[in-house]
Amino acid sequence: MTLDFLAERYRSAPFAALWMAVSILLSHALEFVVPGVWLLPLLAGGSFWLLFAHPLRRGEYARALRLALVWAGMMIAVQVALTILWPGLMEQNVFRAVAYRDEMFRWLGTGAGMEGDIVLFLPVQLTHLVVFCILSFGTGGLMGLVLGAMLLGYMNFYVGSLIAASGFSPLAFLLGWQVWSLVRVTGFIVAGTALGAVMVHRGAEKREKKRRIVRWLWIALALIVADILLKWALAGFYRQALAGVIGG
Repeated sequence: MTLDFLAERYRSAPFAALWMAVSILLSHALEFVVPGVWLLPLLAGGSFWLLFAHPLRRGEYARALRLALVWAGMMIAVQVALTILWPGLMEQNVFRAVAYRDEMFRWLGTGAGMEGDIVLFLPVQLTHLVVFCILSFGTGGLMGLVLGAMLLGYMNFYVGSLIAASGFSPLAFLLGWQVWSLVRVTGFIVAGTALGAVMVHRGAEKREKKRRIVRWLWIALALIVADILLKWALAGFYRQALAGVIGG
């Protein structure tokens, strides 16, 4: 059961922003004190779910989505900044941090790797999507947020590492988070909101609830397809542009 005092205060934008900011910062602070790669996504995803569940329970899907997008944006800002400031601490405490950074840097420098090859990247992305959807459906969105925090973590570590390696090039800031990745994150959030509502949204007429959830899932599917097509079309351009800023 979520915290009762959040049941009304989640509607206040300043309160919601403060809750997310404080919980994200505390999650990272505790992770630095208690090393390991699992605590951070559990704390960050779980503390946000306490807020996220309230609009979802009342059928306010759009409000829940907006909160989740802001939360993801805050996670990006905090983790990129922490990676730039304390890369050693982040690489020890973020799941797949070093492996993903090295994979992406190798791709930027040589073109080798799955990022630009749809035959290689599509099965991985579809696997992530299926696992995310199952977790979101089975836990009212909670474990979907935890998995989302894990995926965001190593992507943010790569972006922060890229910015530092580029000597803070404006191009690295602009292109570090690729447009298709932003579309993918949005698609996952839309899917997680819809699937989380299956268990969490209460008191709704079943036919209307089903209709709304299906509509949101179609939107999520369109975003996921757009992510795949954008990545397939633009990966080469991004690689050429970013290889230059790190001397690849």
